[in-house]
Amino acid sequence: MPEDILEKLRAKEEEMEALINDARKKAAIIREGAAKTAKELKADRIREIEEELKRISSIAEVEMQKEVARIEEQAQKDVEDIRKKGAERKDKAVKEVIKAVLESMGAHK
Repeated sequence: MPEDILEKLRAKEEEMEALINDARKKAAIIREGAAKTAKELKADRIREIEEELKRISSIAEVEMQKEVARIEEQAQKDVEDIRKKGAERKDKAVKEVIKAVLESMGAHK
């Protein structure tokens, strides 16, 4: 009879070892699946971030182009103002020179 009990205990032990091995295999499969899912989620998130970065970059580029156009327009106005003032000063200087020359010619007559 003790041999029967030992035989049953060994059978139970083998059954338990088989269940433990089966559980380990299932756990390994679950870990692999979780790792794969995590990798896929990470890749999806990276893709989303890259798309958002492109969108933000595109918006920033448009804004920058608008600012450049505004600055160029203001610079053009400034150049026109400077040219106008320069032309006015040139005309005034020419008139002053002509006046001075005429006055000096009139004084010598």
